[in-house]
Amino acid sequence: MMFFRTSSNKPRALAALGTLAAVLACGVAVSPSATAVGIYPTCNTTKAVSITSGHSVTVPAYGSSKNLTCKLVLDQDSENPAVTALQRSLKKCEGYAYLGIDGYYGPQTFLAVDALQGSYGLSQDGIYGPNTRDSMKHYSSTLGCARL
Repeated sequence: MMFFRTSSNKPRALAALGTLAAVLACGVAVSPSATAVGIYPTCNTTKAVSITSGHSVTVPAYGSSKNLTCKLVLDQDSENPAVTALQRSLKKCEGYAYLGIDGYYGPQTFLAVDALQGSYGLSQDGIYGPNTRDSMKHYSSTLGCARL
């Protein structure tokens, strides 16, 4: 099973695996908490964001408001529709074909987000947040893949 899109990501893959091992061993950020999420709430739903006239993409969001500024952290205990939307975009738009779409932010999703962050020159922490959201392509059943 391949975790990354190209072999040029091997150093990043090793760093991501080390980070993931430390997270799992210490129990840090295994479930969302105020400290793990920081100033942003945990994404718990999705929102359709208009890209062009009549076309929108679905992105992870928070609550019933239009607030898109939220984060997703490693959480293998709770199924989440926001994670499902993220996994679909990673799989269909960002080249992570191996990724399952199950709604759980487990190790594969963590590693895919970490590698994606590295490919866009972002800080690699494996957490989906505003910078990752704005850099990546998101999936739409009508539009395909697009950036916000």
